[in-house]
Amino acid sequence: MDCRSGFYVISYDDPGELRQVGDFVSLLSGHTSSCIQKCRYVWTGGPARRADQDYLTTIITADPMQPPSITNRLIGDGRPVWVTDLTDPSNPQVSDLPIDLWRNDGYTDYSHDVDEDEQGIAWVAGRGGIRGYATSGRHRDPYLNRVRRATPFEPILVAGGGGLQWDDPNVEGDDGVAQPVMFMHNSGRPTDGSVRADGVRRGNVLVGTEEEFTHPCGQSGRIVLSDITDSLGGEPAQQSTRARPYRMKTLDSFHPFLDTPETANPDLGCSAHYFEIEGPMLGAAWYGQGLRLLDIGDARDVEQVGYYRVTGTSDANPSSNSWDVAFRSDRRKGDLIYLFDMSRGVEVLRMKRGVQAAGRMRAVTAPSVRRDRFAAQPVGSLTAGASSTAAGGVSFVCPLFL
Repeated sequence: MDCRSGFYVISYDDPGELRQVGDFVSLLSGHTSSCIQKCRYVWTGGPARRADQDYLTTIITADPMQPPSITNRLIGDGRPVWVTDLTDPSNPQVSDLPIDLWRNDGYTDYSHDVDEDEQGIAWVAGRGGIRGYATSGRHRDPYLNRVRRATPFEPILVAGGGGLQWDDPNVEGDDGVAQPVMFMHNSGRPTDGSVRADGVRRGNVLVGTEEEFTHPCGQSGRIVLSDITDSLGGEPAQQSTRARPYRMKTLDSFHPFLDTPETANPDLGCSAHYFEIEGPMLGAAWYGQGLRLLDIGDARDVEQVGYYRVTGTSDANPSSNSWDVAFRSDRRKGDLIYLFDMSRGVEVLRMKRGVQAAGRMRAVTAPSVRRDRFAAQPVGSLTAGASSTAAGGVSFVCPLFL
């Protein structure tokens, strides 16, 4: 209860001299802050609930009346989103009440990450699925059953919902989320037509990351592609309950251990994490499984077309523990990929053919650890007289190469 949560506003107008603007913005949530409307507003959500936030909802950990697969499904142990108006960064205004309530089958829960699409819909991923909100314009509010104007402080639910679990009888094969916890970490909705699915209107494909650390490795979090068509209008998600849950239709899902398959070390972490979409290419940071490049142009048939995974050899050259990824387009030299790795620093990779070539690339499988010719090799430190970071040398933030 004594911990402070919130964020600082930092101006990078002069990258060589970063400057704090205003004071610490204190909030009742504080795990992830995301910009919407060109950063005039910030939505902040998560993490788990504080002891003094029992008013948010009831926490449910078990329900003997539910099927065995979701008997121990945690519901309600999370914080929703508080909104900050940053129109005047030196004088931020924080909402009195939170938003993204009742997200988990009618219970307020963990709102984790916000991603605003090209049409201005803010998609909030968290425990209970992914929900899309309009923050401007006039829309029908499914909770009030009337048309009103949406604002960042009073958004309107327009689409989204939970995701089907792979062993659900309504899901073909092993597609869908891996676990009934249904913790969706982040999301993206491509609207430019690069990602399509037969029988699904343009812009109705929603991509989400399930973060879940479960053994065996293949049951950890996946990348899941869903069809939002049935969810449009917001009523299905608004009316979802534990007794009568609503789930979006699954188009396809991907996990390296299930879809390639591979024999990387499962103890290094097998859950999907942050991703970025560029045209038909999705680059996903996959903790111990490294970078995964997926062709999602056909949302019903996702294929791995590239990978970058390092098997470490020492403390100075650790194995991949990938966190996030970003693309940078360079038409002359090919697209760059910035891979943010918790163990290895920032690694810069180049795709000579570019991300738009994803649909023409063949599916590939990363090799097992035993025959990985790209495994890391020991390197020295920049500090004279020290052979490695373990011996007291300094390698700054990036891996060093001989």
